[in-house]
Amino acid sequence: MPSKHNFISHTADIAFEVEADSLEELFVESFYGWFNSVIFSDNELKIHSEMFIEIKADSLEQLLVDFLNELNFLLITKKILCLRIENLTIDKRNILLNAFIRTHNLEDTSIIKSEIKAVTYHQMEIIKKDNKYFVKVVFDI
Repeated sequence: MPSKHNFISHTADIAFEVEADSLEELFVESFYGWFNSVIFSDNELKIHSEMFIEIKADSLEQLLVDFLNELNFLLITKKILCLRIENLTIDKRNILLNAFIRTHNLEDTSIIKSEIKAVTYHQMEIIKKDNKYFVKVVFDI
């Protein structure tokens, strides 16, 4: 079954649950949950550049929070929107993420659906059950 994310009702925040076949797919699908939270589908988006990101953390949950917060930082402060994640790898032993991101430079007239202040640790726990990975992600808006 392909990975998926489902938005859930959450007071004053945005939240979604992710189910995936691998840890890497869990992170990529969490990216799509973030992406669908921040950008309107009618924006004209074209890939302008590629960036390499590397993130190290103390836990997988921290790695996911830091990963999404990095994408959010690029959007809010530098007006760079990640459109696609490629070659995402996670070294579980060293809790290290590497990925190439394809980006779009936003214009001042670009419309953002929701400005996310931060990705939170609220109710976040990456769980592996029956060869599937699950997580709940909450954004502070």
